[in-house]
Amino acid sequence: MTDMLRYAKLDTLCLIRSAYFLTFSVLFSAGFYVMFTMVAQDAISDSPLFARDYMLSMSVSGAFFGALNGAGIRLGTERGEGWARQVLLTPLSGAAYLAAKALTAWLATLPAAVVVFALGAFANDVSMPAADWIAALAVIWGAGLVFVLAGLVVGLVAVGESAQYISLGVFFPLAMLGGLWFPLDDFPSALRHFADYLPTRALDQLATLVTPNAGEGPVLRPVLVLVCWGVALAGVVLSRSRAVVLARV
Repeated sequence: MTDMLRYAKLDTLCLIRSAYFLTFSVLFSAGFYVMFTMVAQDAISDSPLFARDYMLSMSVSGAFFGALNGAGIRLGTERGEGWARQVLLTPLSGAAYLAAKALTAWLATLPAAVVVFALGAFANDVSMPAADWIAALAVIWGAGLVFVLAGLVVGLVAVGESAQYISLGVFFPLAMLGGLWFPLDDFPSALRHFADYLPTRALDQLATLVTPNAGEGPVLRPVLVLVCWGVALAGVVLSRSRAVVLARV
């Protein structure tokens, strides 16, 4: 446990110093939020709650990419460069190595959410009781474990630079079709129904439902969607991790 936590700490420090992580997870989310709430809001939505709702959506988006970067891209790259093989020759076990990667990726879901929340509060005057701010952030971070599992799947399947391309190939469609960047109102009906079964959409809905004036919504459905995705992804991680650890790659 101590070795795992020590490795996770070092891995996290390396991640937050990465320009790639800061650009696509934090700055990308913050830039989109500022652009669409302070520059182009009239062209997108006239809802008085748009600044709050889009704050939650972009926080989920940033958390999603943070997890894909921390687990998927970095794990796949390390496997391709032979670093994972070297780590597995140390007293750190394969399970501890993957657990450290998962912990790093889970922590990587926080920076973008915190920055976008701060922009919502100070730049757009989003006002909520303190308990609701905490609840929304807790939901995004807690349920972000599903994104961590998705990242681990990418990192365990892809090797080298292909992990980056596959991560982007997962991120952009799920973020867009999940309604994180643009409202789904103008999407075809089939796509709107399809979005209800995506983890990105489910987490966005769940985070919105814990905020004030959110109205009534199907709480059970997004929870079930996230649970189903989590169980399925965890199964892939467990089955694939055995092959990876045994092969030492």
